[in-house]
Amino acid sequence: MPKNYRALTKLRKREFERAEQALMVVNSKLDELRRRRERLREDERKTALPESGDGAQAAAVLAQKRSIRLSIKAVEAEIEGLRRVKRERQAELKSANIAYEQAKSIESKVLEEILKREARRTQNSLDEIASRQFWRANVAKKDHS
Repeated sequence: MPKNYRALTKLRKREFERAEQALMVVNSKLDELRRRRERLREDERKTALPESGDGAQAAAVLAQKRSIRLSIKAVEAEIEGLRRVKRERQAELKSANIAYEQAKSIESKVLEEILKREARRTQNSLDEIASRQFWRANVAKKDHS
């Protein structure tokens, strides 16, 4: 019977570790996207309109800035999507943690109960041995008297 509980605890631990790993992956992707967004914002700040020249250069720079802004919006949309995924992963992690802790608690209670039963059996065996010795000692005294 304890083997079943041990297997359940191991399963719950693996589920917890998978959920933890999934959350770390999402956090890593989120950090990467935030860095990418900052690089794009820096590129946008660095891209300046030419002070002199023809309109074609200015149009090209404006198009580049628009492209950067669109990229920033796309990255922000990805970030928002990953934030939703992160909340889901956090909920999964929390539930996996609770299930794991419950499994550990059940396993420890079962083991504790088994140990108590074994201690009672041992004590009963010792009591039985002591009774027999007492009986033999008293019966032996009466027989010799």
